[in-house]
Amino acid sequence: MVEVRRVNSEVLRGVRHKVLWPHLENSKLAIIDIDNSKHAIHLAAFFNGNVVGVASLFNQKCERFPGLFSSFKVRRLRAMGVLDDMRGGGVGALMIHKAIEELKGEGVNVVWCDAREVSWGFYELQGFKFGCQMNGAQLEAYQVPNVGLHKIMFKLL
Repeated sequence: MVEVRRVNSEVLRGVRHKVLWPHLENSKLAIIDIDNSKHAIHLAAFFNGNVVGVASLFNQKCERFPGLFSSFKVRRLRAMGVLDDMRGGGVGALMIHKAIEELKGEGVNVVWCDAREVSWGFYELQGFKFGCQMNGAQLEAYQVPNVGLHKIMFKLL
């Protein structure tokens, strides 16, 4: 059985490195500059005592498209990933569910993310929409160096 719970950001580094940022020299470098910021929430999915999935939530506005969520209380979902051998088994969905549970408790209206092209379908299954569906704005996909094509996605809570 998979259990998702809050952890400190150091617990996430191994999976972040393996799944999200294999271009980094080692897992010690798999950090986000705001990992220790106020209101940061770090979630890990555990299976048989091992971390198999990770996600972080931050109090961050969408700087790429500043007006997109301006009338909402938002949190940004970042660095979400699940080990290859655990994908397709519901781990990611459990993590999204736990994240939403945490955010609703804070009165958050919108969770948004920079979604990788390979995960667009997953996020859509979890009820996320593409950023252009918020107000009809034209929001182009964009490249993130060393990572790939991304689009803004969001979910109303």
